[in-house]
Amino acid sequence: MPRRRDPSKQVSRRSHRGCHRCRLHKIRCDEAKPHCGPCTSRGYADCVYAQVLKWETDYVGRAFGRAGVWSKSGTGGNNKKKSATPPSTLDNYWCLPTHVHSFGFLNSFITDFEREESSSSSSDDSSTDERKSAALTLRKNLGCINRPVKYVQLDSQAESHLLSYYLDRICPMTVPCASGESPFSALIFPFAVSSASPALMHALLGLAASHRARSDCTYQPVALSYSAKVIRSLRLTLENKSSIDIAANSEILVLMMLLCQLEIIAECDKRWVTHLRGARDLIRFRRQGMTSDAAKMAARQQSPWERIIKFTERYFAFYDVMGRTACGEEPIFGNDFWPAQEDEGLDLWMGCSPQLVSIIGEITELSFKYHRMSSSTAEDCWQDLERQRIRLTCLLQQSHLKSDSADEIIRNTVELKRLTVELYLHSALNDSTPATPVIRQNVKKILRLVAVLLEADVKAGLTWPLFMAACQLDPTEELEWAEGDVEDRTSPRYARPFVLYVLDKLADSLCNVTRTRSVIEKVWKQREAASFLSSDRQLSPSPKAFNDWARFVAPFCHNISLA
Repeated sequence: MPRRRDPSKQVSRRSHRGCHRCRLHKIRCDEAKPHCGPCTSRGYADCVYAQVLKWETDYVGRAFGRAGVWSKSGTGGNNKKKSATPPSTLDNYWCLPTHVHSFGFLNSFITDFEREESSSSSSDDSSTDERKSAALTLRKNLGCINRPVKYVQLDSQAESHLLSYYLDRICPMTVPCASGESPFSALIFPFAVSSASPALMHALLGLAASHRARSDCTYQPVALSYSAKVIRSLRLTLENKSSIDIAANSEILVLMMLLCQLEIIAECDKRWVTHLRGARDLIRFRRQGMTSDAAKMAARQQSPWERIIKFTERYFAFYDVMGRTACGEEPIFGNDFWPAQEDEGLDLWMGCSPQLVSIIGEITELSFKYHRMSSSTAEDCWQDLERQRIRLTCLLQQSHLKSDSADEIIRNTVELKRLTVELYLHSALNDSTPATPVIRQNVKKILRLVAVLLEADVKAGLTWPLFMAACQLDPTEELEWAEGDVEDRTSPRYARPFVLYVLDKLADSLCNVTRTRSVIEKVWKQREAASFLSSDRQLSPSPKAFNDWARFVAPFCHNISLA
């Protein structure tokens, strides 16, 4: 029998506030400070009162005795009313949180500040594109273009939907205004329908599936399947037909053009340049083979489709000259293609006249020529370069390069291209930097016209002007391009966020926005890293760089498509 408790003594209760040793050995602690009685009697010099923090759920579950765990009502300690937490609204914040848009995210890695041996390698660009391809998704509602095409005999309902997507979605994006006639619908589509070979129709369906794959990954194998069919058909045609038939067959050139466009939409790596080089050889072979009588007879049979041949040749030459404006590499198509077409007027598909494209080609040729010269040789030829620059500047001021169309969108599109050529002239043939006043003024004008056209839902022809302006932004200044009377209040007013905003809007266009944004970010990081260098190192030019553009922009632009 236990002894009866003395009623005169105080009731001993277990406590949470004992010292660490007493609680560890489960000894009653008198909680005397600084040393409790049990620790003093046992000769311990240290007596630590430690406070152990616990989660609330663990604390409630391990409560002493019946406190908070058991009660006759069966509800335990949960019958107490909990204080309601106020709802999380913006009014409860002292400072509103900053909303970070998806298009405004920039990330830097240690490799961005290391010196790379070959920064123009396509493998590095492709790996960067793969990391960021998931960040760019389409936000357009595609439900309005799900109606199938019924007037063309196709194998399945899925092919009818893809052909409808090509006509209703892809073709309107190739021209700046809805009233304009796209050559992809006015020339290529009738040619594919009338062709006896299914390869052309497979190429159109593959083009539509490749574009749909940007927003729906289930279309990726469909696009690859159509592309494989077209390549297989093209290979069999080249193997089985004679050289005269190949030179006179317009279907081969159209297939190569559609394959080139498909690669630009899909990956925009070196494969589209492979089709470009193949088309150059085919066009050269076609022109040389037209001297024989048999070739002339075969060409007369193809005469109804002569407009298609002219369009495909212009397509390849235009994509070649626009891509070389960034990298400054050796041309694939010679610049002699454009002077023969200078008498023609505005080409709505290009967004300018052939004469303006000829000026772009001349600037690129001069840049390529002087970029390969040594510093002493370039100094001797500086006067000749200055004369050429003045001549091209005068050509850009001619009135016939501007449009007098009643459509404001067409006028703005033509003026945007002309201003971009002026910017490119100063960047490629002068040692102009982003801090040069004429560069800053042209960048502001270009971004304002881009904002106007984007507000009008125009996406054709904006990639090249946006790229040229973005690569000429001063890293030490946040350029404010917008004026006070800008109608669109949702777009950023400063240049760098606005460029990313426009690239996000162009995610569903026919150009490869992922590669374009990757190059722009690399140029920005390179310029910002160079701005931290000392003035003597910054002013000393690189022995391989002809000017500012060749130093900061050209090394990253290998095989890029900007048309």
